[in-house]
Amino acid sequence: MSYEGYHEWKGWDKDQFGRYDKGEDLFYDLEVATLLPSPSESVSSIFEIGFGNGSFLGWAREKQYDVFGSELQPELIGRALDMGFIVKDGIENMPASSLSAVVAFDVFEHIHYSELLKTCKFAFFALKPGGYLIARFPNGDSPFSLPIQNADVTHVHALGSGIIRELMRSAGFVIEELRAPKESPVTLKSKIALPIKKVMRSLFAYYVRFAYLGGATPSTFALNYLLVARKPHKV
Repeated sequence: MSYEGYHEWKGWDKDQFGRYDKGEDLFYDLEVATLLPSPSESVSSIFEIGFGNGSFLGWAREKQYDVFGSELQPELIGRALDMGFIVKDGIENMPASSLSAVVAFDVFEHIHYSELLKTCKFAFFALKPGGYLIARFPNGDSPFSLPIQNADVTHVHALGSGIIRELMRSAGFVIEELRAPKESPVTLKSKIALPIKKVMRSLFAYYVRFAYLGGATPSTFALNYLLVARKPHKV
């Protein structure tokens, strides 16, 4: 699948490369920073697979992590290099046990399973024992993720919990969490609405479990899954 013109279609402005908004700041704080030592205590090396317009790269550098990543689109690679980020050809070129974390946000759905398995195995090789693989992708177990999944011609498959569990098992990882991303409301309105939404979602999940799927009901019907997997200390 060609990514020619993809950055234009996504509206990724060159002047915005490496910038992140308040919501992204809170998301990365909750989903990444909480898993790693404080940069003042120990420097963590993070590799991002498919850095897109660089919001995570910018956040990680601002937080004083040692960060670098890979990308397929030449325009985005050029933007990263212009801003002084370290760009690698791919995670397969990283030394063994050199990384504290590998992240992939909205990337897994773009990679065919056989290649995704190879990528995860390379990530496993590059991670230190106890290191994390953190990924966000459309929830293939939820009908509500279809507008996201089907809105991008470069998406090649939907990833449900069964596929992810087999993927992680085959790559050697232990799944610590497979759930909805933690929500980080920014505005007063969103903070008020969140508890109401959580109650409504719980009621819906109970209805589906009772009426249709029983014990096979997914852990969440959120639009996205958030995967946190760890390389065991003893392999």
